[in-house]
Amino acid sequence: MIERMRLTSVATVMALLVMSACGSPAAPSAVGSLAISTPTPAPGSIIPVTQNGSQYFLARGSGLFSIPIAVSSNREAAWAQLSVYLYDGSAGLGYCGQNIPDAPTWGPFSKGQTAAVTISGFQISRVPCQVTSIRAFLHTRNSGLLIPPTASETVADGSLAVSYTFR
Repeated sequence: MIERMRLTSVATVMALLVMSACGSPAAPSAVGSLAISTPTPAPGSIIPVTQNGSQYFLARGSGLFSIPIAVSSNREAAWAQLSVYLYDGSAGLGYCGQNIPDAPTWGPFSKGQTAAVTISGFQISRVPCQVTSIRAFLHTRNSGLLIPPTASETVADGSLAVSYTFR
C-alpha cells in the first residue's frame, strides 16, 4: 500500500515536471498597435448631424468632428480596414455610430507599416447619441459585415473614453 502511494506520488510529480517543462499556452502577442488621439472638438461638445431618411450622418470632411488614429502592424495582411465605433452603452450592440462613409482600407497592409489617418465621417443610428467611448479596429475581415470584428480578424484595436452628444 505504501509502495503504491509512493509510485502514485512519483508519477504525479513527474507529470507536473513534464507539464511545466513544456510551458503553458501564453496569450498571443500583439500583432499591431492602434492609438486614438484626442478628437476635435473638445469632449463634452454637442455634434449636429444631418438626417437622410431614417438615418443620420456626419459628412466626411465637414469639420464638425474628427478622430486622429495611428495604426501599425507586426505582420503582413493582404487586406485591412479601419473600423471606428461610437459606443453609448445601449442595449444590443452597444454603439450608435460607425465610420461607414469614412473607413480606410489598405491592400496590402505590410509588416512594419504605420498609417496615420483622421476619421471624420460617421453614420449615426439614432439621436440623441450619447457617446461615452470610441473603439477602433484594424481588421482583415473583407465580407461587408458591419459589426465589430472578431479577435481572430483583428490586427490591432484601441479605445478612448470620451463624452459627446450627437443630435
